[in-house]
Amino acid sequence: MNNNFINKFDKQVSTFGPKEIMAAIFFVVLCVIIYFTFFHVDRTPYGYTEISEELASYLAGSDSSYSEDYNSGKMLVLYVARRDKEYKYPKQFQDALDVAIDDSEMGELYNFRELQILRNNILFEGEKGERIIKGEKELRKTCRSFCVVNPKKKALYFYFQPKERDAQYLQENLEKLEFWGAKLN
Repeated sequence: MNNNFINKFDKQVSTFGPKEIMAAIFFVVLCVIIYFTFFHVDRTPYGYTEISEELASYLAGSDSSYSEDYNSGKMLVLYVARRDKEYKYPKQFQDALDVAIDDSEMGELYNFRELQILRNNILFEGEKGERIIKGEKELRKTCRSFCVVNPKKKALYFYFQPKERDAQYLQENLEKLEFWGAKLN
């Protein structure tokens, strides 16, 4: 009697046919799509990327708090505000950034601007608030937490999350962007 039960169970379990294989493949593909759509964060440490037309119009638009700096003819350095709790720079990087902001030669080439922190009541501003939220999300996604924007080339150089070791090279890196449109005297 035990043998009949075991034989019956083996026959039921071992039927893994084409339908089951297709269902398993579909499930895996669906999981990968969901992950990259909703959960994946690009953690590339630094690099160049182009700015989308939507982001360029947000930065250049009159609704944007960045428009004056973006349209000035200089490159724009966007960085996280000290009071932003989501992204914090190491003290050495923040100190190097403060030195670069106060440097008059850097001021000839770059406008330095904090990334906007969204207020809780921005949703009550209707369509304008929705545009700002959409623009800021796109900017944060593209810029990460520190970036140098070149409006003429519609491109930017980003750091995902600056580290202490990046502090010693910040000034140097900003000076080296000369080939990208900046020129120090």
